[in-house]
Amino acid sequence: MRNEPTYCLCTLSKTGLFTMSFKWKWLLTTFVAQLLLGGIFTGIQYVHMGKLAEQDLFRVQESFQSELTKAHLASHGHALNGLSSTVRDFYSRYKPAAVWVSKGNELVYAMGDVPDELTVPAAPLLSIFDLPASGQQLKVLFDENEVYRSRNDMLFYLAGVFLLSALACSMILLGLSNTLSARLEDLRSKAMELQSGKIQSRIEVAGRDEISCLGAAFNSMAQAIELQMKAMEESHARSVSEKNRLDLLLSSLASGVAYLDERFNLLYLNKALAKMLRIDTINPESAKLEAVLIQAGVVREQRIRLKDLVTDYFGNHEMPVELNFTDGRVLQFRFAVYSDKIQGAHAVLIVDDVSIRKNVEDLRNEVERDPLTGVLNRRGFDMTLEARLSRLLPGETMGLMFLDLDGFKAVNDTLGHKAGDQILKTSATLLKGATRNVDHVARLGGDEFAIIVARCNIQLLKNIAERIIESFACDKLLVRVRQNHGLTVSCSIGAAMHPLHGHSIQQLLEISDEQMYQAKKAGKNCYRIAGVASESVIRDAAVKV
Repeated sequence: MRNEPTYCLCTLSKTGLFTMSFKWKWLLTTFVAQLLLGGIFTGIQYVHMGKLAEQDLFRVQESFQSELTKAHLASHGHALNGLSSTVRDFYSRYKPAAVWVSKGNELVYAMGDVPDELTVPAAPLLSIFDLPASGQQLKVLFDENEVYRSRNDMLFYLAGVFLLSALACSMILLGLSNTLSARLEDLRSKAMELQSGKIQSRIEVAGRDEISCLGAAFNSMAQAIELQMKAMEESHARSVSEKNRLDLLLSSLASGVAYLDERFNLLYLNKALAKMLRIDTINPESAKLEAVLIQAGVVREQRIRLKDLVTDYFGNHEMPVELNFTDGRVLQFRFAVYSDKIQGAHAVLIVDDVSIRKNVEDLRNEVERDPLTGVLNRRGFDMTLEARLSRLLPGETMGLMFLDLDGFKAVNDTLGHKAGDQILKTSATLLKGATRNVDHVARLGGDEFAIIVARCNIQLLKNIAERIIESFACDKLLVRVRQNHGLTVSCSIGAAMHPLHGHSIQQLLEISDEQMYQAKKAGKNCYRIAGVASESVIRDAAVKV
C-alpha cells in the first residue's frame, strides 16, 4: 500500500511544482496564504454570525412565550379562539415555516407548511409551548434560510472580498516580481559573465533600494577583482621576465647550478650542469640526484660516498665534496641549503669541474712536495718563502727556523735506509704537529728541515722550538730506537725573524743557518734565536735530555 503523502510529493515534484522559479513560488505562496487566512477569518465569522442568529431566535421565542402568557391571562385560559390573534400576529411578523397545535399525533390547528413528521426535533428551529388544554402543544418551526440569512449573506460577501483581494494582491506582486526578477536576472547574468572571465562586466545602478545597493556592491567587487587581476598579470609578467633573466644568467655561468627539493629531485639545472652530467632533459618526477650522478659515471669506489652525499646534504655540508668520474673528471659539489614554512627544505647545488685544477695541484705537489715526507721540498720552500715575503703588510712579521737532525746518520748507517726513511717521516710529522696551520714545514734535503712561521714574535719562536725538542724526546718511535739500539735522534734549531733580523730572503737564510750551527756547537738538542743567545744558553740546560 502506497504512502499517500509521499506519493503526492513525488507527483508535485514530477509536475515541476518544486522546480519552478522563485517568482512563481512567491506568487503561489502569497495567493494560497491569502486564501487560507481569508478562509479562517470567514469560518470564524460564520460561526459567530450563526451564534448571533440563534441568540436572536432565542429572544424571539422568549418574546412569543411572553405574549402567550399575556394572552392567557387576558382570556383566562389558552383556548384557541383566544390565542389565534396572537399566533397570527406572530406568524405575520416573523414568518416562521409553520405554526400548529397538536394533541399527540393529531393535528388540531395549523398555519404554514407543517412537516409530515410532527415529532421531528429541529431545535433550535423548532419551539414547543405547552397549552392548558389537556395534552395540547403549540409548535413553531422557523425557516432556516430566514434565521441564518445574514450569516449566509456575510459568507458570500467575505468570500468574494477575500478572493478579489487575493487576485488583486497577486497581480500587484506579479508586477513587482517581474520588475525584481528582471533586475535579479541582470545581476545573475553579470555574475556569470564575471565568473567566465569578463572582469569588465558592470551593472547599471539606479535608485537606492536594496537591489541597487546589491548592484553597487557587485560593481565594487568586480572593480576590485579587475584591479587584482591586473596586478597579478603584471606580477606574473615581471616573474616571467625575471625568470628569463635568471635563466640567461645561469646559462652563461661556467659553473653548474641545480635546484633540488627535500626529496633530492632535480627541479632545475642550467646548461653547464647538463653538459657536465651528459644529460639533455630532466623529468622532475624521476630525476633523483643519485640516479643522475650514477648515470653520469661516478666511479664505483665512491658510490658509498655518493650515498652519504644525497642522503645528508640537508645536514652539515659546509665543505665542498669532490667526486671522481669514470672518464677521469673530478667534479666539486657545494650546497646552499635554505628552508621556509611553505615549501620546506630546498638546496641550490653548485658544481665545478676541478679536473684541471686537480691535475695542476697533483703536478705542483710532484714538483713542490717531498715524496717521502709530504712536506715542501727545496723548490716549494723557496717559492713559498718568496711569496710570503712579497705579501707581507707593513708592520707584519714572519719567522724562519732551520733544523738539523742530531744522530740521524748513525741510525741510517746502523739500522738501514728503511729505518732512516721512517725517522724522516716521523720527524716531518712531529714538526707539523708542533706548528700551526698557517705555518709551512719543508725538507731541504737529507736530514735538514725548515719552518716558515707566519705572524710571529720572539716568544712564539721560543714556544715552537721548545715543543719540537720536547716532541722529539717523547716520541714512541724515537724512544724505542734509543732504548733498543742506544741511538738518540734529536734536533738543533736556529731561528731569525723578519724584519727584526733581516729584510731579504738571503739575510734570513744566512742568519737562521748560523744560529742552527751555534746550537750544534752548544751541544745539540737545543735552539738558538738571533739576538737572544744569552737567554738561550740558560734555556738549553732545561731542554737538554
